[in-house]
Amino acid sequence: MKMTTRIAYENMKYHKNKNIIIGITIILVTLLLFLIPTIGKNMIDGQFAVVKEIYPTWHALYRDVDEKTVEKLPAHHNIAVHGLRSDAGYMVVNDAKIAMIYLDDEGFSLYRMKLSEGKLPEKEDEIVVSAGILKELGQEGTIGDTIMVPYQILQDGGLGLAEEREFIISGFVEDSHSNVNEKAYSAFVSKEFLKKEITEDQISYRFLFQVKGKKNALTDDMENTINSIAKQFSISENNIRINKEYLMANYVDPVIVPAITGIILIIALAGVITIFSIYYVGMTERIQEFGKLKAIGATKRQIRQIVLIEGLGVALFAIPTGLMIGTILSKTVFSGFLSYYENENSMILTMKQLLENNQFSLYHWWFYLLTISVALLTVYLSLWRPMKIASGISEIEAIRYHSPQAKHKNKRRKAKGKRKSYSNVTVPRLSYIYLFANKKNSIITIVSMGITGVFLMVVATVLSCANPRESANNSVLGQYEISIHMETGNKEHPEREWSSIIRDNPLNDRLKEKIEAIDGIKSVSSFGFVRVSAQVFEGEAEGICGVPEEYEKELVEGIIEGEATYEDLKSGDKVIVDRNLLHWYPGIQIGDTLNVTIEDGNGSRNKKVEIMAIGDYSIGFTNSNYLLMAEEGAKKLSTYNINEVYHIFATKDYDKNTEDVLKELIASSDRLQMQTWKERYDEWKSALAVTSGASYAFLGILGVICVMNMINTMIHSVHVRKKEIGMMQAIGMTDRQLVKMLHQEGLFYTMGTLVLSLGLGSILGYPVFLWARNNGMFNISDYHYPIMAAVIVSVVMIFIQLILAAILGKSVRKKSLIDKIRFSE
Repeated sequence: MKMTTRIAYENMKYHKNKNIIIGITIILVTLLLFLIPTIGKNMIDGQFAVVKEIYPTWHALYRDVDEKTVEKLPAHHNIAVHGLRSDAGYMVVNDAKIAMIYLDDEGFSLYRMKLSEGKLPEKEDEIVVSAGILKELGQEGTIGDTIMVPYQILQDGGLGLAEEREFIISGFVEDSHSNVNEKAYSAFVSKEFLKKEITEDQISYRFLFQVKGKKNALTDDMENTINSIAKQFSISENNIRINKEYLMANYVDPVIVPAITGIILIIALAGVITIFSIYYVGMTERIQEFGKLKAIGATKRQIRQIVLIEGLGVALFAIPTGLMIGTILSKTVFSGFLSYYENENSMILTMKQLLENNQFSLYHWWFYLLTISVALLTVYLSLWRPMKIASGISEIEAIRYHSPQAKHKNKRRKAKGKRKSYSNVTVPRLSYIYLFANKKNSIITIVSMGITGVFLMVVATVLSCANPRESANNSVLGQYEISIHMETGNKEHPEREWSSIIRDNPLNDRLKEKIEAIDGIKSVSSFGFVRVSAQVFEGEAEGICGVPEEYEKELVEGIIEGEATYEDLKSGDKVIVDRNLLHWYPGIQIGDTLNVTIEDGNGSRNKKVEIMAIGDYSIGFTNSNYLLMAEEGAKKLSTYNINEVYHIFATKDYDKNTEDVLKELIASSDRLQMQTWKERYDEWKSALAVTSGASYAFLGILGVICVMNMINTMIHSVHVRKKEIGMMQAIGMTDRQLVKMLHQEGLFYTMGTLVLSLGLGSILGYPVFLWARNNGMFNISDYHYPIMAAVIVSVVMIFIQLILAAILGKSVRKKSLIDKIRFSE
């Protein structure tokens, strides 16, 4: 063992250039093995810490539970803790939403609510409020003071008429950051008030509970228990709300482990391929070395130990270096991510506060142990084949071996008639002779680099399709969108019902003319809406979108199944179904006739419509109305103005003056609302920026790992041919021709890698895009070839090989011709 260790140590020094390249590769592999899972784990831990800090602690709730079921549920053996909630109504205030809720003591606790002072209401006229609620009401008060509250009670599926009564403040709760930002608050009333205002048959409870489970139980098992209890009490799936965030924060999510494992395997595979290739390319150079060792008595086991110890010796220095760099970068990257989002995301803001208070840790000892173990396993797997090759070399084979070129020539002499000779030698032919004399090494280098390139192109395809501009275009048609703000079942505001709105629709020709007259506005497109219900929709209302004629092309081109023309859809009894509707009602098929009830300004009437085709359209196009027909056909279904949305197209994507004018134009109507393209663009840009940056940084390091392979191959090719190069220069080869030869050899590896990466990567990228689109990833809708990624990869690869060839040429020129000719492998 002492002898093998000594030989391995001397080999490390003798082959230092190769071991430096391997060391850099191991450092990068270790860095990725530590950095990527650590950042991911920190984000998950941070989110879970926030969840544990501010999220409700109930595992699930059942909606619309009646009093009898509420009395039976607590007796179930799998329910550990339970509480009750019932929504009584809403306060009538401008520009804010204040819910009036009844919570029992356990329900209050399960919602993680705390009274800053006072007590929960017990009497009919007692209430718990916050400073924000009093501000919205325009009143002041402390414990025991009386306030006047206007409110509407929830009844008959909607809101009743506005009432007003005095309440005594029994307690206060603190306003959260999101309460103030979103102007959404909750006031708490007593059970006495609930029973006084709502009849017993209309009181609907939400049953909040935690199920019994072990500390390390799987979230899937917890969800199965929740669903099983619901079935036993005939509670429908639609009335189950599982607190998945809280479950994942406190129990084991089976999805996280495979995700982290997948990332680690990709990194390890890249490392194995690269390190193996580096060792394999240099193995032919060491055949005589290992043969001589066997000739003097070294066993196969000792030869394997020499190769293994040499590799592990490099890893001994590289792995701690990678861990040290990863430790520094992980905190920097994570803090940078939190700083990027801190002003716009309440969860990130809370996460930063928890981190500053040391309420969750960035580093875990077992992550270091895992990284070291996987890195060592990666090195071992990389060395397994070279160890086998080295131990299999016989003494006779080593004595007969001269060089890769000589070995190749001997083989070709035996195969008569197959040897290719040249009457004159050119620089390209010199490159050709070496590359094809060592074609196995060349193929391994290209394939190992190409595999990483393929992975890079596949990921780049998904990221190029996740375009914030395109995602915004799918969310909003045009630069500005003014739409109807309608409500259903609000007795205090019947004018907000659709049937009432269309009798005096604010989206009329006068408004359209005013919008078109604004500086910077190019055009306004009007989309219609017809509200319908049908038995197939299970009592829910759906909308028919009336598409104007200028969008005939988009409507027809969006069809993915069946056939329909714009003329067909003018009849008023034929529709296209958006595929999003099939998610909720999968039984709908082409050719079906739907018996729909049209809700018009004069009441309702029945109508039969035939489904001609299924289409795939963006939300911005359909306005979430998943039945589509021509505008002319939709207008036949009503005698009123059915305009629902004005899509406004401007000369600029965003102009504050234009936005201000539009807001002022609709300010007088509470039945109109506006959203802008820029708002959606900013949201998507922010969401995708960090994802894209992290992904490309990861791919960039993988790319550097694979480039190490080309660097080693070219250095090796020069090293084993020093004598040959010296002889060629002695008979007239110039320094310029030498560099040109190295350039052509490097270009061969580069072009081979690019053909494999761009070719196979482009082919595999398309089905991955289809999968991402069908699963709603990043709101992807259209395929975009990652041309920028392809150009960058190509330019970087060519640049690296040009620089490398120049450096190697300069290195060779430093040695005298005598030194080169005397060189012996």
